Amino acid sequence: MATNEPSVNAWIFLLEDEPQGAFYKTPGSSYQTLIDYGIYNYTDMVSICWVSTVPTGPATVPSGDGSTHTIQLQQNAHKDGTPNQDYMDWLIQDARNTNPGIKLLVCLGYGDDELTQIFSSDSSQWQQQADAYASNVVAYLDHYDLDGFDVDWEYPLCGNGTPQQFALVFRAIRAAMNGRSRQSYITLSPASVGTLDAATINDVFDFVSLQLYSGFTDPQDYINAGISQSLLAYGAKFESAGNGDPCPYQDARGAYAGFTSGGYTVATQWRLNSGNFQFEQAQQMILHQLIQGVSGPGFDDTPTIGAAGNPLISQLVVRSGEVLDALQATNTGCYEGCGQPLLYALPQHGGNGGQPSTVAIAAGDSIAEVSGFTGTWFGWQCVLQLTVTTRNGQVFGPFGTMNNASFQTPFSYSAPAGQSILAFSGSTVEVPQSGGGSSFIIASLTPSFG
Repeated sequence: MATNEPSVNAWIFLLEDEPQGAFYKTPGSSYQTLIDYGIYNYTDMVSICWVSTVPTGPATVPSGDGSTHTIQLQQNAHKDGTPNQDYMDWLIQDARNTNPGIKLLVCLGYGDDELTQIFSSDSSQWQQQADAYASNVVAYLDHYDLDGFDVDWEYPLCGNGTPQQFALVFRAIRAAMNGRSRQSYITLSPASVGTLDAATINDVFDFVSLQLYSGFTDPQDYINAGISQSLLAYGAKFESAGNGDPCPYQDARGAYAGFTSGGYTVATQWRLNSGNFQFEQAQQMILHQLIQGVSGPGFDDTPTIGAAGNPLISQLVVRSGEVLDALQATNTGCYEGCGQPLLYALPQHGGNGGQPSTVAIAAGDSIAEVSGFTGTWFGWQCVLQLTVTTRNGQVFGPFGTMNNASFQTPFSYSAPAGQSILAFSGSTVEVPQSGGGSSFIIASLTPSFG
């Protein structure tokens, strides 16, 4: 039951606090920047890691006498003593306040007995035990206002149990979810095929986020196992590459290239709150815009660059003919311990008319001023011409001939002393083309400083 809607999702490892010494409500923490820069608006689903399967007891949701099983959030406290449950409660509230349409899931951890402990040695009881577990899982989701259940399907979990047990559990969960008044999701995040049951995945799962960054996850393995290709989702990783390499595994442009070449409709990235959370969160915003597009005629790259820590613009690609057709900025920053520049290649704003020109800003330099003209072009209000000047006095442009323009009005924006132009906001307008069809041009443009 593949979801037909494109979505750009992410995981959060709830027990981690970044940067070191910060906690959930610390200004500038990875959890507060999710709110401050509106990252939740660029995240269609968040999967909260991890919950475990436990016997019911007086303190579980639902409570019980231990004869059935439910799920429970990792119980470790954070270094300041705050229970992990408080973090989940705060995250749910903050995510929904920021983006009321966001979908929130909990992710089952990859422990070896997360599913097998549900079952007794008497196989005649398995259906009843799976049904009880499913009922309790849905009760847990209802209690915490959650939309679904994700499974971190990797070793050792993926090697334990049987396909029959897999089928019993997840068909029961889907049946229990069907009784809810809201749409509910079951998703799988596998690193290897293991003992999953392909027919059950095809029948009851919404998508399968392949851990393509694992080094041993091949989409063809899942297709060969019988899983519908339409269910496969692209697993991105903006966290550090690991194995002693602090640099990110990939960026949004790299993920988008893999996403499009593989024909995926869903992408999920690991994760939003590691030690390089600024990079992860900014790349999440970029990836969402690349896949979902920029909503409406307005655009604003300021929050993305703010989330990234305000790196400088290193390149602009300007498309122009008679007017300013499009603008695409790339900012370059760094991350402690990573010896290579980190690129934030923002989406292009505007259409593909005109001719492209590349403005390359030299290392150690930055954009100090943009100037030009606005006015009317064939009745359309737009930016007619743009000139870019750096702090070291290098001038690029003008871009836009202003032919067929009227009512030319000059503009100029200069960065305050000690600051630079870091990002742009503005709007686009759709205009007809002489050869037929239409394209977008830049209607207004305002820089942000920092």
